[in-house]
Amino acid sequence: MKNSPIILSILFLFATMFCAFQSVAAPIPKDKAAEIAGYTATMIIAGRGVVAKNQDLINDPNKGNKGFTPEYVEKQMLESFKKITGKDISDLDPEVQKVLKEVIDAAKLSVKMNQARINQKGKGFKMYIPAVFGRETGQILKAKTDIAIKQTTFKYRNAYNQPDAFEKKVLKMFENPDYPMGKGYGAIENGRYRYLKPIYIRQACLKCHGEPKGALDISRHKKEGYKLGQLRGAISVSFPVK
Repeated sequence: MKNSPIILSILFLFATMFCAFQSVAAPIPKDKAAEIAGYTATMIIAGRGVVAKNQDLINDPNKGNKGFTPEYVEKQMLESFKKITGKDISDLDPEVQKVLKEVIDAAKLSVKMNQARINQKGKGFKMYIPAVFGRETGQILKAKTDIAIKQTTFKYRNAYNQPDAFEKKVLKMFENPDYPMGKGYGAIENGRYRYLKPIYIRQACLKCHGEPKGALDISRHKKEGYKLGQLRGAISVSFPVK
């Protein structure tokens, strides 16, 4: 009997995680922490945006091979990152580049593991959305590098995204009308640098998180009724420092 795509994906993930645990990264220097955390969060935001923009393609039941490959996603992430920051990662500090490449590799692995369902004909909603992409990428990255990435918000849909005490404090700061829009916040807590970067509702987000409030979106979750530009939550980054 042939293994199902889901079982194969799970086995592939466990095998990858096992190998990844063999090379946990060293703590990051404190003087590089803010820069690395900020760019890491931005790269995750770029990746989430790529998935959001390609959601209709991913969910197209009439098309088999979508071309939504790890290599395609990497290219789009790099382009989006450059558009957001005005910088190519090759222009950044070598230590920053090293971490960002780990982020990209984790993102590519998530996309690779999901190729079977992304390319499945005859099925609409594939359950591969920005939140799933972000969560899987974060899990893979954490296993390999001890860099933890989390999407958090007060209006969370999954317990995984529930904010802890530090995240609640920073999210409250972001909600303040006087707080500079888009500015991240970081601090050292218990030997780890913790950083949050706010994320806002974009056009692509409205399909699942916009109006009418309470209506079910494609994933059968209730829409929150957000409007374009409103604060959605934050990308939370954490790693050990020295």
